[in-house]
Amino acid sequence: MPFIAMTIIKSLFFSTFEKIQNLMKPIGLAAIITILFCCYSHAQSTYLSESALLDHEFVERLEIKSGSFSEQVFTSLKPFSRKKTVRYLEYADTSISGLSITDRNIIERFLANNPEWATYDQAEISEEGSGVFFKYPGDFFRYEEDGFFMSLNPVLNLSCLFENDRGEWSYLNRRGVEVRGLINERLGFYSFIADNQARYPFYVNEKISLQDGAIPGEGWHKPYGDDGYDFFSVKGYISFRLLPNVDLQFGQDKNFIGNGMRSLFLSNYSNNYLFLKLNTQFDRFHYQNIFSELVDYPIQTSGGRRFDRKFSTTHYLTARITDNFRLGVFENVTFGRADSINQRGFEPHYLNPIIFYRAVEHHIGDPDKVAVGLDWQWLIASRLSFYGQVYIDDFNIKDIRKDLDSLLVRTGFRSQRKYSEFASFRNKFGLQSGIKWVDFIGITNLDFQIESNLVRPYTYSHFDTYGSGLRPAASYTHYSQALAHPLGANFSEQAARLAYRYRPDFTFSMQGFNYKQGKDKDEVNYGANILKDYSTRPDDYGMYFLQGDKVDVTLLDFMISWEWKPNMFIDASAMFRNENQQSKDYAISELFFSLTLRWNDFPIKHNF
Repeated sequence: MPFIAMTIIKSLFFSTFEKIQNLMKPIGLAAIITILFCCYSHAQSTYLSESALLDHEFVERLEIKSGSFSEQVFTSLKPFSRKKTVRYLEYADTSISGLSITDRNIIERFLANNPEWATYDQAEISEEGSGVFFKYPGDFFRYEEDGFFMSLNPVLNLSCLFENDRGEWSYLNRRGVEVRGLINERLGFYSFIADNQARYPFYVNEKISLQDGAIPGEGWHKPYGDDGYDFFSVKGYISFRLLPNVDLQFGQDKNFIGNGMRSLFLSNYSNNYLFLKLNTQFDRFHYQNIFSELVDYPIQTSGGRRFDRKFSTTHYLTARITDNFRLGVFENVTFGRADSINQRGFEPHYLNPIIFYRAVEHHIGDPDKVAVGLDWQWLIASRLSFYGQVYIDDFNIKDIRKDLDSLLVRTGFRSQRKYSEFASFRNKFGLQSGIKWVDFIGITNLDFQIESNLVRPYTYSHFDTYGSGLRPAASYTHYSQALAHPLGANFSEQAARLAYRYRPDFTFSMQGFNYKQGKDKDEVNYGANILKDYSTRPDDYGMYFLQGDKVDVTLLDFMISWEWKPNMFIDASAMFRNENQQSKDYAISELFFSLTLRWNDFPIKHNF
């Protein structure tokens, strides 16, 4: 079996490396990348998977408790490196005061599940006996020999959900496998594949319809049974270190930028996508570049069965200004389709990792969607973290003056308007602010988080640059799903979460969301649907926040999770959802109860 595994991994590696070379050939970097990899690569790690959601939250909890930022992990960039997470938790175990018994037990569990980087003797945590399977906690099968490490685990998620008001059942049946490993501590690899059959409640099906048939977080699917879906969930990547401070990752997965429950920059809501990612870390600075190929599903203009391609490039620089204050700068450009016949390829200008994208976009004729942003995190004392984001899609100084003039008149500071126009559609931006409070009100292992998100109309959308007659390819979307906040635009949202770890294997969580959104009415584009061309707006001015057909949604979710065996959970949850839309004379109230058995998988929540 080890020989077969090694043969498969080598085959996958060389096939994937050829794809990297093909991506880089247009600018002549393939040879450089190859030389750097062969001659200068150092020890490299894989990254935590989505099933490690609690591990991501736990690392942030310890960082807040310490009152200072980690030197190993920049927590605004997810997923975390396994190696750096192990190093930080080993440091935390001996250096952070006030850790609870539960905290220390969770640290021990994490180190046991990531033995390739732990520094203690693995024999101490092996189970008695010498069987092939389950020799180590958390691993179905683990193999280590002559510079080769591999961990293989089954993936299972069996979930049933009952909608009390409609008397209907929904379900998820997921079976798959997850593999990760290292070759000579130089090449990391990860692969996840699962087959799914699912049936969703009414409000999720409505979201699927708004996304041209795309399932939230997933890709291509086919019908299954009675109103069900059959689809694959697939992701995988390789990673290695080019230089002592530069890591490279290539594959298909998701990324997340921010410290909130939501992200206005880049979230893990959409389907997996192909990317080449560079992480450069030096002292207090971390610089990330993501070069992505996206899918403009379900658009097909080039004939055949292939969906149109689009592209996205992201720069994100974050710095620890002080030991307890961090500041980050974000920049993104999204671009795609040229016309209905000729497809646009990747723009070589955007491969420059250290240039300002707006200047480049002006240089090539302003055809693409460029956005910038700023985020921050401030650790207050040893229990509180204040964080936020500002996302700027577009703005106009003259229009901002007009809006300020209108505000001064409305608040009584000025008696007469200087300008007759205000509320320009051009002022497209989003704001986030939030607080995390660990050991809330002095209760050990009780963590609280509250967050607010506001996004103006038409943010994240674009116009049909090339007159193709199709929806804009440059909208900030992938596979008909938002790359940032799942609601799109023109909304105000408040969210809160309370999580209590009574024991390392027992978690109670409660979260609530309330949002108001102005949706389209009578086929008029009021700026909520970011897949639409914003040039179809009703006017340039008078485009108010939350304009359109107002919808008010409240969602409350309660869940008890018990880790029955290592990485095997039993979840019981109850969820209440109420939706009230202005154009309807009735409210929709839904009560759901669900029971889930999951193994090496994460709880799937549709919080919208």
